[in-house]
Amino acid sequence: MKNAWLSALLAAVCLCLPLALPAQQYIITNDDVFSGTNTASVLKVSATGKVKLLQTYSTGGLTAGGGFFALTGIVSTHTGTNTCVFVSNGGDSTISAFTFDLATGVLTTVTGSPFSDGETGLQSSGIGLAAAANKFLFAGNSGFAAISALRISSTCALKVIKTFPTPGNPDGLKTTPNGKFLVAAYVGSVDSFQINPTTGMLRELGPFFPPGPAAGVEISCDSTTAYFGDAVSTGMEVDVFDISSSGQLTELNSFTNSSGTDSNGVELSPDGATLYVSNTLSSSVTALTTGPGGALTFGSITTLNGSPTFTLNPAFGKSGKDLLVSEPNAVGSFTANGTTLTEVPGSPFNFIGTENAPGMITLPGKVCP
Repeated sequence: MKNAWLSALLAAVCLCLPLALPAQQYIITNDDVFSGTNTASVLKVSATGKVKLLQTYSTGGLTAGGGFFALTGIVSTHTGTNTCVFVSNGGDSTISAFTFDLATGVLTTVTGSPFSDGETGLQSSGIGLAAAANKFLFAGNSGFAAISALRISSTCALKVIKTFPTPGNPDGLKTTPNGKFLVAAYVGSVDSFQINPTTGMLRELGPFFPPGPAAGVEISCDSTTAYFGDAVSTGMEVDVFDISSSGQLTELNSFTNSSGTDSNGVELSPDGATLYVSNTLSSSVTALTTGPGGALTFGSITTLNGSPTFTLNPAFGKSGKDLLVSEPNAVGSFTANGTTLTEVPGSPFNFIGTENAPGMITLPGKVCP
């Protein structure tokens, strides 16, 4: 009798408790409109992969109006109290800071924003951003051959630590998931930097020289392998490098293929088994199977609906099911299953009124196993 009563009580409690709902998936963009004040847009992604604009916000900074294909001038991080979103403004070398509410999808401007990125003036090729350890932000100043290190406060405000000269103009920029190293591509040579975990200071470890003009950067979840998408006008090329425990880069493989044209954007699936490459100049995405020792094997190529001018910035959301790709004025949405990509009905989803392909991130973002 006692066990029956306890079972009934537990059943009643379970019925009264609300079911846990999956977090809403968002996309946030650096619109990098062609002239004037820059904007950032918040979009939501439905359970079926459809994309809808929620709101567009002024960054308060001036736009670069385009820039390097592989450069992503937007990044997010988490402090103890806030989800921070940072958007670069190449027109006046500033970085806009926002807090983001994952429950409502609302961006709120941080007091003092936009902040200096350590340089002054126009950077027409844009400013790439990467964050580390939830407390440091790195800005790739493509107009000044320099990388700036900034400290992130608990309120998401920024303060420049130091600006470091680089042997090339930074394009792709990414930190290793373990937070120890910053990896950069200069549309040619590549580089790595050791990050001081206390001060945020950088110590250059390169440069290193791949066979192709490296532009985009992707890094494996275990922080041991870097994939560089090359900016090439014939076919596509991806250079694969080992990242040593001390941050040195050693080339493992250079994969070439003639199916698509150009290869600026590179994105690993959450399980690391598939590398997706945006064929920037042929309106397509190539899926490659990854293997030991930096091996890459051709899997498939998928042509995007509508034949957009450019295909850029592939990104996964938290579920790992939807691959999202930025296009001029729009976002393309795909269901990803290994090397099989299926474009969602209605894709691409338009949301801004320029011919520019925005930089973008997902929140919640891709989660490593």
